[in-house]
Amino acid sequence: MTQSQIINVFSTPFEVWSYRKATQQEMLDHYRENGFMSHQVKDRLERRIESASAAADHMIRTVVDQALENFIDRALADNFAFNALRQQMPLSTPASLSDYQSSYPDYDPLAVDADINRFGVLLADGQYLLHGGCWFTDRDSFITKRPLSTTFCPQIALRSAEWRGKAYDANRVELMVMRVTRPQTKAYLFGPEGDLKHEKEVVFASGARLRRLNECFIMDVTVQKATNGFQTVKKVVPAFLTEVELS
Repeated sequence: MTQSQIINVFSTPFEVWSYRKATQQEMLDHYRENGFMSHQVKDRLERRIESASAAADHMIRTVVDQALENFIDRALADNFAFNALRQQMPLSTPASLSDYQSSYPDYDPLAVDADINRFGVLLADGQYLLHGGCWFTDRDSFITKRPLSTTFCPQIALRSAEWRGKAYDANRVELMVMRVTRPQTKAYLFGPEGDLKHEKEVVFASGARLRRLNECFIMDVTVQKATNGFQTVKKVVPAFLTEVELS
């Protein structure tokens, strides 16, 4: 099996800028250079994101950043290591894994595990991924008993943490930054096709060992949950960034 390489979507950093209204001359200059008019120009560099941890912190603070998600889409499309691993996956997603994505949480875990172990790969030592939810147990280390979904994108991870009122019920938001360390558990990388291509998902077979290294409070955030009918309830809960080792 070919040795996996680290997929670093921030090898080129993502920059967050503030903008100001463009002067008439700046609008004309922009038109000459780009062929269309812009009424805003970059003013000040607010943040330079060069790691999964920085991206997770940024996402908790901003809640929504479509520019970051689009940046990660482009980074994956152009990433040699990602495309090399995707070439090792089947041309068509195995039925069990397609059902896992579309029908979660109603899926066949034994079939999913079998197909991950058949078609999946060991990721590179040092690979970073994200998971949104709450820590799984009262222990700092444990072995998973079901497939584990992760993503390259902190916005997708945050939406997962909020899904169906999970953060509301848990009274907390948690984004886990997972570092693959001495990999022993295979993972399946979903490709840029299908109804859920936006999720940029990597799913690990059960049997992965997770170890919680650190938990850092970031800020309080507002979460919500749909109730019966068309109403929602809201409350403020703490949001944390948790560092995790995965093997």
